[in-house]
Amino acid sequence: MNPLDPATQQLWILSLVVAVVVVIVVAILLEMIVRTARGIRDLVHSIWIGGKRIAANTVTIALLRETNDLAGNILGSASEIAKASARIRQLTGGNV
Repeated sequence: MNPLDPATQQLWILSLVVAVVVVIVVAILLEMIVRTARGIRDLVHSIWIGGKRIAANTVTIALLRETNDLAGNILGSASEIAKASARIRQLTGGNV
């Protein structure tokens, strides 16, 4: 086996040290990315839950509008019935 000259050996050691430092930096950056992604996922989950709660609470607004429309129709019908009843009482002399 042929020993390397000192300059080549120093270059190899420096290259290995730089490679180890790069690997460590990359590992740290990847860990930061993973933690940030988990944080984003948790926030998105919270937003999703909040959105579902809002949707559950606001669906009743549409139902209330429909109920109000139906109540208005019933009130109109009841008003017509009351008018017809008043006419019948008037025509029968109030003896019905």
